Amino acid sequence: MKSARTLSAALAAVLILAVFGAPSASAQSPSPSPTAGRQAELEVELVDFPVSVGPADSLTVGLEVTNSGGTAAGELEVALTIYQGVTSRSRLEQTYQNRPGTTLAVDTIPVEGTIAPGRTRRIEIAKPLSELAKFRESTQDRAYPVRVVVRSGRITSNAINTHMVFFHEPPERPLGISLIVPLHSPSIYTDGGRPDLVTSNSLERSISGGRLSRILDALEGHPEMPVTLAPSGLLLSMLQDMADGYQRATSEGPVEVPAEDPRAQNAFATLARLQSLAGRPATRVITTTYSPASLPAFNRFGLPELAATQLSEGRNVLLAEPIGLLRSEPLDNWLLPTFGDLDQPTLTQLHRTNFNRLIISSRSITPSDDPFTRALPVQLEGGPGSATEGLTGVETEALVADAGLGNEIRRTGELATIEARQRFVAETATIHLETPGLFRAVVAVAPAGWEAEGDSASQLMDVLTAGSWLRPTTPDAITSDLEPPETEQVRLATSEDVLENGPELPPQSYFAALSTARRAISRYSALSPPSARIGSLSRRLLIAESTDWWTSRAALERAISFAEAIPASINSELSKLHAPDPQTITLTSRTGVIPLSVGSGLGYPVDVVLQVHSDKLRFPDGDRITISKLQPPNQTIQVRAITQSSGTFPLDVSLFTPDGTLISESQLTIRSTAYNVVALWITAAAGLFIIGWWLVGWLRRFRARGTAAKEQPDTADEEPAEDLPVEDALSPDEEATPEPVAVATDRDDPGSASTPEPG
Repeated sequence: MKSARTLSAALAAVLILAVFGAPSASAQSPSPSPTAGRQAELEVELVDFPVSVGPADSLTVGLEVTNSGGTAAGELEVALTIYQGVTSRSRLEQTYQNRPGTTLAVDTIPVEGTIAPGRTRRIEIAKPLSELAKFRESTQDRAYPVRVVVRSGRITSNAINTHMVFFHEPPERPLGISLIVPLHSPSIYTDGGRPDLVTSNSLERSISGGRLSRILDALEGHPEMPVTLAPSGLLLSMLQDMADGYQRATSEGPVEVPAEDPRAQNAFATLARLQSLAGRPATRVITTTYSPASLPAFNRFGLPELAATQLSEGRNVLLAEPIGLLRSEPLDNWLLPTFGDLDQPTLTQLHRTNFNRLIISSRSITPSDDPFTRALPVQLEGGPGSATEGLTGVETEALVADAGLGNEIRRTGELATIEARQRFVAETATIHLETPGLFRAVVAVAPAGWEAEGDSASQLMDVLTAGSWLRPTTPDAITSDLEPPETEQVRLATSEDVLENGPELPPQSYFAALSTARRAISRYSALSPPSARIGSLSRRLLIAESTDWWTSRAALERAISFAEAIPASINSELSKLHAPDPQTITLTSRTGVIPLSVGSGLGYPVDVVLQVHSDKLRFPDGDRITISKLQPPNQTIQVRAITQSSGTFPLDVSLFTPDGTLISESQLTIRSTAYNVVALWITAAAGLFIIGWWLVGWLRRFRARGTAAKEQPDTADEEPAEDLPVEDALSPDEEATPEPVAVATDRDDPGSASTPEPG
């Protein structure tokens, strides 16, 4: 039965298909979309908000509302809530943490129309403040927290939290504000083995519509606004390098980027833009370190020479002949240290330079009990053991950069542009309202890595020029033209506090590599090579000193390698200098000249010192010979020498740098065929002794013969002796010849001889 019913059902289905056909694709149910059946979902972004308002103004709010749900959003309304105005920066900080405080006014403004699913609509509302009793006759100038929410029935959007700055009338004494914009880009050279090869495209991106390009656009859009530029020497040098054409690393190997290439042309144009900006009447240029180097860190690790070079080279780039890369003089005596960090050893160092006007960070000075913002120049106080001890007439004035304002500038990349701008607005307004009747001025230093996303840089400068409570100025104007009250004396924080509150310090190995590289450059400098070579090596060390490398372990390892490549490069150059090759030199006289050929594989002359040593030679001109401008490939030096003996003996020859670093050494063989002076003197003395001895003996014999002749009787009248044998008779010749002298024995007197008696 069951199988029969199944068969009947199958036949019925076939019959239906035969009569009506299969259903078409269009008749089939559509696949549900991901948002089908979902209610409206609203996302809101703030796109317009007034910088400040007065009692006769309207609070105009521009919103972009996106419906990411599956149904249309209707019955739209904007809920506007204004909270009690803040009276201190600490209270303002609480509002950033979603603690707006007491509600002051609430209003709901209906909006016509709907927002279709997946669509975005711009909504603008305007609320006249005269309709709000709290502001109609208010004189309470404040920064008021504001919350904006969009609703569609029971659907609520995300909340927008911002600040409305209210001034019932323009202030009589606006807050002076000096914006300082550091201009820098990390090194495009990252390979210590090829320091002339561009291995990073960060600067190419930055000047081609990137970070630096956006900042320059904003500055050019506000030509009358006073602003202070702090360009790093490294940035200016890199732009000049690229403008002249450069080698670029690629996956296929190095390629040449000629000066006609658009990338090189862009670098040239960027340098020209900086020169134009620096030349504006309202623009100031302030010196900073060549690269972003921590001066307190160098002094802590016993490297004050590195700090001194960073300072001098940072200024030299601006003052380089004929008129500096920026074609504009920097502010006299002014310095912006990296991060604004300063400690006592660094200040002592600065007192020995021309820098006595500083922009410093708040962490560089001891905390103050004053609840108000430090908004006046300060005098850096000395004392026992301090920088000013023993230095008469030294006065160092400083402006303390406001950390809060710097943070708000940085946050423009973290928040929507309008919200970030209004936080900066609220900060400056609150600072002004701390003591509205007094002159005060603050310094806002933009972060070195400020991204300036979108038009945030331009909007920031709009605030500075449009804010009725603000007066843009420059550091030199704050300390002189505006004549502020007497400055406050403050003490610097300890080095430990300054460094601990700053970026994390690298390991000791990093600073050791920098120290080794510095010593190597010093040794090489003693040779007096071409200045361009010293400059290139010094620049490589300045790059390695940058805190740009401190961001990660991998970056630090590259920095150490970059620094270690410097001594290796110098040693390679020194290895091209050679002491004379081992050889045998023959001297045929007691005084002679030894020719020593010093080899040089360098392509340029250098100063070296040749030292000779031998126990058998004396050098009347000294054993150290300074060779000025040793010419490649070799140069022969004539060394006068006096031999002390004949024979064969070694001559040690060493080649040094003028500061005493050994470069090369060798040993030559000297063969002397000249007489031995000592032996000659001994031989001559012996000969003279023998001659003298013989003369003494001859004189004694002569005297003895004369004495014997006087004692013999006169026989001229006597008769001849009788009975004498013929042979015993003396002939006249024999009478004149004395008898042989007996040879004295060892017991005899060597100076006398015995004479035999006549028979």
